[in-house]
Amino acid sequence: MTHRRFLASLLLAAVVLLPACSEDVPVADQSFGSLNPSTYVAVGNSLTAGYQSGALFEEGQRYSYPNLIAQRLGVTFVQPLMPYPGTGELRYLESMSPSVVIKAKTQGQVLPSNATHPAPYHNLGIPGAIMADAIDESDIIQRSVTRQNPFYALIMRNQANFGASLLDQAIKLNPTVMTFWMGNNDVLGYAATGGTKGTNVGLDGNPPGTRPTDRAFFQQRVQGAFAKIKAALPNTKVLVANLPNPLSTPFFTTVPRKIPNPQNPTQLLSIYYRNHNDQVTTVSDNDYVLLTAQEFLQQGIGLSPQQPLPSRYVLDDVEVSIVLEAVSSCNSTLDAAAAQNGFTMVDMYGFFNDIHKNGYAAVGEVFSTAFISGGIFSLDGLHLSAKGNAIVANKFIQTMNSAFGANIHYVQLHTLPGIPGPGRFTKRPASAWSPDLRVPSLLPSWLR
Repeated sequence: MTHRRFLASLLLAAVVLLPACSEDVPVADQSFGSLNPSTYVAVGNSLTAGYQSGALFEEGQRYSYPNLIAQRLGVTFVQPLMPYPGTGELRYLESMSPSVVIKAKTQGQVLPSNATHPAPYHNLGIPGAIMADAIDESDIIQRSVTRQNPFYALIMRNQANFGASLLDQAIKLNPTVMTFWMGNNDVLGYAATGGTKGTNVGLDGNPPGTRPTDRAFFQQRVQGAFAKIKAALPNTKVLVANLPNPLSTPFFTTVPRKIPNPQNPTQLLSIYYRNHNDQVTTVSDNDYVLLTAQEFLQQGIGLSPQQPLPSRYVLDDVEVSIVLEAVSSCNSTLDAAAAQNGFTMVDMYGFFNDIHKNGYAAVGEVFSTAFISGGIFSLDGLHLSAKGNAIVANKFIQTMNSAFGANIHYVQLHTLPGIPGPGRFTKRPASAWSPDLRVPSLLPSWLR
């Protein structure tokens, strides 16, 4: 068995068959209890935007969890619709046999087809945004240039009239319902680069750009953001989601810690890499080999101490501890600030931990956090698929029903598409796409 064939076979891992949840179809008519759904705004990052399989594009945005929620609420919900193939590197699954083949179409910046919409968008999810971006009033054009991220300028338009910050634009719409899910990138920027980059500003005593966002800095920005919302929108129902553990996503769990010897498949070969101290060592049971390492392993890089994987492709045990501590700290801050301002918490941390452990059952389908076969995550291993977005939408709806005495019907997952294959999202033939995807490009530019 070759390294390539073995690593591809990992993508076909079976789903966990122990359901964590189920989606019952409510028999009673919808009701909203104390919730007034007249105007709904979503604030967040790429997960909120509907970023999927390496790009932000209209067919994927259709299934963003806020858009699915808005459909159930029966309200107008305007998103910055990105025409095919969107902005990013859109992937699709060409084949599963005899090996997994993923292809990609690279596209530069494109303008939303509704860029002239005369108001802020209801979906204010900015791919790559960190918590500080919620109240940052700096020039959005310059921010896009400095951060090498076009989405600030594409989504936060017309600062002079629509609002200087992300929350200013959200408040401009005077929403009666708001979902707020930010902070993921404050940890992911570090985790997804194997601990080689970060979003800290140096308050924690470490050099800037080397760790997850400083605890104090994150706390200040959360408190500032929530106070701003409370002051401007005292009657708005605000739902705040906390951070899931990023290490349960396929980006971190797909590649094994040892791989079979192609000359002797019963023998497992250790993977060598440079750790956080720049020392060559082998991957341990407490380390995570990132999905971006796959191509190098296929070439034999990482299979000897003479050719170790670079540090950015492995998250070692020390770095894992930093990630887990940062997630815990961020979630404690979010919990406390939400309680202080009377906002409703949505426990995405516990929810995804349960799914990772037990799977997720919907009507006629079972899902897991496995790459491709699990069905929850898209082909970049980090962002949600259409059905993954529906699962998140239903978690928000479940919380709304419980907190506000509502009976909002769940999104039925069987009505949504699965992992994109040939012809999905576009009528262009497979020949119009690039050769087999080079896995290192799975990481978006703002995380490289």
